[in-house]
Amino acid sequence: MPLRYLLSSFLLFSSISHADDEAVDYQRLGWMNKNDIKKLAPEQQPTINKACQGAWVTPIAANPQRIKHNLEDSPIEALAAWVYYNPEGSSRLNGNVKISQEGRLILADNAELAGDQSNGQFTGNILVAEAGTVLTGDKARLDFSNKTAFIEQSEFVSTFLNAHGRAHAIQRDSNDVVTMASAEFSTCEPDNRVWYFSAKDLRLDPNTGLGTIKNATLHIQNLPVLYVPYFKFPIDDRRMSGFLIPRFGSTNDGGLDFAQPIYWNIAPNYDATFTPRILSKRGVMAESEFRYLTPQWGEGKLSASLLPSDNLYRGQDRKSASWQHKYRPSNWQLSSNVNYVSDSDYFTDLGTDFTQNTTTHQERSAEFNYWQDSWSALVRVQGFQTIDKLLTDADKPYARLPQLLLNNHINLPYALKADIVSELTHFQRTIDDNSSTEVNGLRWRFEPELSYEYRQPWGAVKPSLGLRQLAYHLEGQATNTTSINAATFNLDTQLVFERETDNFLQTLEPHILYSFSPYYEQNQLPNFDTASTTFSYAQLFRTRRFSGGDRLEDANQVSVGISSRWLDNQTLQERIRLSLGQVFYFRDRKVQLNSTDPIAVNRASGLASELSTHLTPDWSSSIDALWTERGDVSQFGAQIHYLPNSNTQLLNVGYSFRREVLALNQKALRQANVSFVKPLNDNWQMLGLWQYDLLNKETPDMLLGLHYEACCWQMALYRREFLSDFNNTDASTRQRSAFFIEFSLKGLAGFSSGARDLLSNRVFGYSQLR
Repeated sequence: MPLRYLLSSFLLFSSISHADDEAVDYQRLGWMNKNDIKKLAPEQQPTINKACQGAWVTPIAANPQRIKHNLEDSPIEALAAWVYYNPEGSSRLNGNVKISQEGRLILADNAELAGDQSNGQFTGNILVAEAGTVLTGDKARLDFSNKTAFIEQSEFVSTFLNAHGRAHAIQRDSNDVVTMASAEFSTCEPDNRVWYFSAKDLRLDPNTGLGTIKNATLHIQNLPVLYVPYFKFPIDDRRMSGFLIPRFGSTNDGGLDFAQPIYWNIAPNYDATFTPRILSKRGVMAESEFRYLTPQWGEGKLSASLLPSDNLYRGQDRKSASWQHKYRPSNWQLSSNVNYVSDSDYFTDLGTDFTQNTTTHQERSAEFNYWQDSWSALVRVQGFQTIDKLLTDADKPYARLPQLLLNNHINLPYALKADIVSELTHFQRTIDDNSSTEVNGLRWRFEPELSYEYRQPWGAVKPSLGLRQLAYHLEGQATNTTSINAATFNLDTQLVFERETDNFLQTLEPHILYSFSPYYEQNQLPNFDTASTTFSYAQLFRTRRFSGGDRLEDANQVSVGISSRWLDNQTLQERIRLSLGQVFYFRDRKVQLNSTDPIAVNRASGLASELSTHLTPDWSSSIDALWTERGDVSQFGAQIHYLPNSNTQLLNVGYSFRREVLALNQKALRQANVSFVKPLNDNWQMLGLWQYDLLNKETPDMLLGLHYEACCWQMALYRREFLSDFNNTDASTRQRSAFFIEFSLKGLAGFSSGARDLLSNRVFGYSQLR
């Protein structure tokens, strides 16, 4: 077994025990400070953690791609100041002994090799090096034939984990099992060991992927802080049962929050995690997760949690459960997504995913998908648990029991294309609060379309002719069958003009879309899943102004837009893009979402515009604006992003404005947001997220964090304040605050929180940071 594998396995989790306090020659082991590393050739310089004052530079770099042959098959070269060669017995080497193979180096004062070079004994200033690892010692016995080894008074280094340690003795048997006696381990700088882990006895078995350690002690600043008489840990990627990193935090309504996940590796394709959780003001909670992977039925995950008799929730039990499953053997897939929570406040009070605080529904669905080259089919059953207690039955979504959807895409002769969408769905919703009349039933959609696209470098032309058929069979009505058929015609044209300047290639790209569809009265039709689309520049060139399938647009209109792009002449990277467009209507739009909505009689839409810039590698921005037909600003948004190529810091500043437009069911909004990650020096980093509602003079969400990273440990503190119930107008009763701590010893474990998940979801560019 190669020495690199032994050492990387040994260092993977921690191990190790207390050796003599005698001085260790860390320079011989390969430790170099930053100034010395800069003097090396560029290809020899290792990557240096910015929080460290140096790095390990081993005789053989940690680059296994450079090793072309198996170590055991490579020829051995031996050099020394004095050599006695005995072809019939042992050979002796004295003074500056150097034995080398491709990917391996052995140095010593003295060596005695067997006649067949199968084994040897070494004494004095021993150094054994392989890719990314170094071992030193006083005495060593190495058997090259059965790969056994024994080294006394050893120090070791692994650049794979930036770790080092020492032991009284290290032994490896022919089965590659390694045992260590009185050893210690740390990922700290050798001249500033903030912490180290020690153990009296350690056994590493690569055959099972397990390490066993006895009488282990964690030392921080040379003070013992934790004693563990016995435990097992993984030394490779194979899973094993045990404790995972705990979570720790505090909230104003729940008190201290501590959770300790316990992992159970049931089988190679089954595992489970049980998490006891203590909330000081609420009680003791249990969380669990079971994962499975089977060749016959696919893969999935079952999760459940229970907090009995919540002290702050009228003594009620708080519960949640979910099941996600997927089976995809070839060109078909079976999947499910079933979720349940006991109450509307569950995610705010107890959820560990900070992005779910405003969730109003829990989906419950099962799907069957099948696809071929030119067509696909979907069978779906879908329902929802509404957890927002303020929603009336009329505002709850319909269940699909079931939905059958078929899509066809056929390439015809003469560059013609045919697309067919057909759907049959049964919609079901119960009305118990008299908020509306209960309407349930079947809906049939059939939408064939024939198109031809002619595309050239100068532009494109695409005419299309289609038919839209919509039919209903409603329950409990005297006239329970209704159908509508409407033809559609669209002509989409685009042109591209180019001119080249000294620095840029500028384009001018007119875009015109004509759409026609006749009017059919639809006030009597139900609305199962349809909504008005959001107006934007991109929406100008979509042929439908409704999402869903319950409305057939009446259209006689032309959308006109023009875009201009500035591309870097050298890289063709887009530096500036500006777009402006508008829709002109040749008749009134009588089809509306609701029968009480007024007919749209304006002859033109408002202007829609977009502007994006990427003038430097570090800075980018985007602006979008919408105007009403009267010229008033309807929506406006601006974002500025700073993300340098170093990927060590970022800044985002944004502003959003929406005017109240009753015809579009658009509510007023004025909101500003700022997010940043800023290194203060090589060790300290500050980060934050702030959203401010300018209309209501309140902060919907705020997070401020301070992160400290040393060479071998790191800590982060987070403070978050947010509003939990947006339907409640009293900000004082819905204000929530939380405090989180993250702490870790690199190479061991620590405390975690969900703050980084929140930043990844809410902060542009955060996932790209180092």
